[in-house]
Amino acid sequence: MHNPDDLDFHFKMTERYGHVARLHGGVIGPDGLYISDPLALHSILVRDQNVFQESTEFSGLFGVIHHGDQLASVQGDEHKKQRKLMNPAFTAAHVSKLSPLFYRIATELRDRLKAEVGSSSAYTLDILDRLTRTALELISQGGIGHTFNSFERNSKEFHEFHEALKDVLPNASKLFFILPFLESWRKREPAWLRRSLANLAYVIPWPTLRAFKKAVDTMHPVCKKVFYEKKAAFDEGGIGALSNTASGGRDLTTLLMQANSEADEEDRLSDEIVIANMSSIVLGGQETTSGAMSRLLNVMTLQPKLQEWLREEINEALSKKNGEHLDFYELNALPRLDAICRETLRLFAPVTFVWRQTMKDTVVPLQFPINDAKTGKEIREVLIHEGTPVYIGMGAMNRSIPLWGPDAGEFKPERWMGHQAHESTVEQIKTPGIYSNMMTFLGGGRGCPGMKFALLEIKTVMSVLLPTFHFEKTNDIVDWRLGITLSPYVRGKEAEGPQVPMKLSLL
Repeated sequence: MHNPDDLDFHFKMTERYGHVARLHGGVIGPDGLYISDPLALHSILVRDQNVFQESTEFSGLFGVIHHGDQLASVQGDEHKKQRKLMNPAFTAAHVSKLSPLFYRIATELRDRLKAEVGSSSAYTLDILDRLTRTALELISQGGIGHTFNSFERNSKEFHEFHEALKDVLPNASKLFFILPFLESWRKREPAWLRRSLANLAYVIPWPTLRAFKKAVDTMHPVCKKVFYEKKAAFDEGGIGALSNTASGGRDLTTLLMQANSEADEEDRLSDEIVIANMSSIVLGGQETTSGAMSRLLNVMTLQPKLQEWLREEINEALSKKNGEHLDFYELNALPRLDAICRETLRLFAPVTFVWRQTMKDTVVPLQFPINDAKTGKEIREVLIHEGTPVYIGMGAMNRSIPLWGPDAGEFKPERWMGHQAHESTVEQIKTPGIYSNMMTFLGGGRGCPGMKFALLEIKTVMSVLLPTFHFEKTNDIVDWRLGITLSPYVRGKEAEGPQVPMKLSLL
């Protein structure tokens, strides 16, 4: 299940084993359930979400990475409290205001690519590198009001921070056996002793642990410094004093700080929690978005007609605005762009699965009944015992043939054209997913709050790049490998790290 080279295990799960499968834990681990049944997931993520809580491994890992109790590491009332303050920052009304900022960043990417490509008929470059720089600027400026000068080739700040972002999750996935201990470890007192012992990671002969610790120690001080600079300006001059930041005061953190200052005393978040959420916003938004954009362009190099089809729509929309950029609402009104984004995110969800732990015995209903292996009797509900690990098959459900039809594994954006979200599934089956009836952004109270933010990033970059460049595949074969997120590697060149080479030419 955790094999980096066995992504098909997840993609073909429902075909091979159905929508509820039993996972054998091996010699020391408990057995678990792998679930991609829509009704069962509605219970797990919505109706009984307090019973199926974030796993100890997950909350401990992200609590350590972000140095605190941010949104992904807390449960119950504390989660509701944080979500209540953060939700306004992720509404369409606020995210739409970031459109000019995103367009400026996307335009800088376009201009730098034009300079690189020049008059070459087919200039080969690693598009992942360029989109990684772009995604970091989008999330850092739009999320925390800070720039890493990512487009400068020799930017020390970019290289150090990006190396940490790039390394932290792949190394964490290799520390699987110590993840269950991180939740209790991060809460041990006194804090000074815990930190002193943690620094032993630099002398223990375990390269993966050392690299993980280094990445964590690189990321946190940056977010902490940015926060206290913003806080000092805010305390001195109010919200207007933050208009001189990279985002012009429109970033998510500025909005969170303002909401926090206006909240009742008992509802306010501590500085440490705000900093932890800043760190979470950057990590959660950078790698997944750059991977999604790279995957989308990679798909269009494999289907040139698809590229022309989308470019035609974007050019037509731009001509109506005399070349001015398309804003949040105009981008969302483009049916081809929307359909291609939906289909890319359905087939290639950046996160393939997450897991929960069962806090008490609970019965969940099934959309797709299963047969008892011993009696042959049809089963329409499953009793899940306390302590059972439950793996939520996001990628598996997004490719389920009973849900999406016999072409579930094919890239067909037309399945979204002219349909409401639930109408795109066979028999209009509804799922608990918060985005287009798929599980890519999860669902329920712990669904990804940055969904609209991410979609605006992707659509803005596509609307700027496609009218300028033609994208063409190279002879390299790109394999997407499983980790906590998916990462692309060129076959035979895995040691060179993640990359997505393609040829660009100016139109």
